Amino acid sequence: MDESNIKYFVAVAKYGSINQAAKAMYISQPQLSHIIKNIEEEAGMPLFQRTSQGTKLTRNGEMFLKHCEVIEREMDNLRRFVAGSREENSRFSVSMTRFSHTSECFNEVCRRHQDNPLLTCKLKEDSTTQVIDDLAEARSNVGVIHFSTSNTEIMKKHFQERNLVFSHLANFGPYVCLSEHHELVQKKGRDGLDISDLRDYGVVRYIGQYEDFIYHIATQNGLVDLNESQKIIYVNDRQEQMRLISRTNFYTIGISEFDGQDSMYGVISVPLLHTSEHLSFGILTRKNSVLSAMESEFIDLVKARYKELQDLELENQT
Repeated sequence: MDESNIKYFVAVAKYGSINQAAKAMYISQPQLSHIIKNIEEEAGMPLFQRTSQGTKLTRNGEMFLKHCEVIEREMDNLRRFVAGSREENSRFSVSMTRFSHTSECFNEVCRRHQDNPLLTCKLKEDSTTQVIDDLAEARSNVGVIHFSTSNTEIMKKHFQERNLVFSHLANFGPYVCLSEHHELVQKKGRDGLDISDLRDYGVVRYIGQYEDFIYHIATQNGLVDLNESQKIIYVNDRQEQMRLISRTNFYTIGISEFDGQDSMYGVISVPLLHTSEHLSFGILTRKNSVLSAMESEFIDLVKARYKELQDLELENQT
């Protein structure tokens, strides 16, 4: 059973309400309901009684909770043991939302230190919510995330509650990623597209990241939720996504192009027009945490990379 699902189960048991637990865990109520349903199906038994007042553990649910609490304690002990056993200069652990600009910085640090005889590098790509959890629960030491600028105050509060430090990198408007041979590019060029232009085309997205802020677009005609698109194609990783987009009329939403995007895949990025949506990117660390030299080096690279992207975006707007 997935460790993050155990955490969600414990939260629902604690709050006695899926709605209250969802608010505390910063995910949507439908998503948490789906997670709890999957846990019960995997367990092969009902774990909660649903009532008009909320949720109550069944007898089997109470036993299940005890096991979950033991697992959580042991996982915390294991993380502390592993973190304390690593050599300071060889430790490099990052969680990030899926953006090539960030992963390229990770790859560069690994390249620079490839001859180090003691080397432990870990990169995990996941949703913003999961990256926050990874940092707060010491599964990673550095996080790089994004969220809608409209949620800035909510996210700042969340970081404080989780004892995390957020360092802002840059804000970007959304871009449409699509094949350079896409019929919309042929008709309208590369100056930009409206969200309505994409209505009849399939959106390619990552599995499991329903709460990703990049799929909720604020436009002049109201909020557009790409989770409700008629054509959705789910993929696991970036390369799979790029290859699919390059050979079809599908698209996805991202920010400005990463190095080699066009030359390697034949996929370009054009601005999404008539939207007030902007994505805020930043770095997360734990308060009072001691970073390794490699992790500090990675942070410096990420800051430089996103500053370069920000300067380029501002230049293109003038």
